[in-house]
Amino acid sequence: MTNFTDLSQYFNRLDLIKDTADQIIKDFDMFGLEVKFSGNAYNAYEELFEQIEPHIDKLISSNRQKFLGILYRIDLSDEQIKKAVNENSFETFSAIVSDLIIKRELQKVVIRDHYKKK
Repeated sequence: MTNFTDLSQYFNRLDLIKDTADQIIKDFDMFGLEVKFSGNAYNAYEELFEQIEPHIDKLISSNRQKFLGILYRIDLSDEQIKKAVNENSFETFSAIVSDLIIKRELQKVVIRDHYKKK
């Protein structure tokens, strides 16, 4: 389940984008971190990224336990993060993790949607 490359086909599904934003909001709220979504699915990635990245950046330096808790809650493994860091050495660590969070949350929504239809 670590392959995020095939998610691009779902980026234009407004229902899945909204569900992904809702999932991110719910998961971050569990840790007392506010994330909002305007409902505009066309710039959802940027909107969510711009809110998630500062939270992640701050947690990395100030609250490692909460940072690890979020990763556990979202189900991002050390292996996924290490692989992404190796592939994107020009990005900041917090940007890489924020990108992975959005993609993992989308992946979970897509999987849920797929099995809901069966």
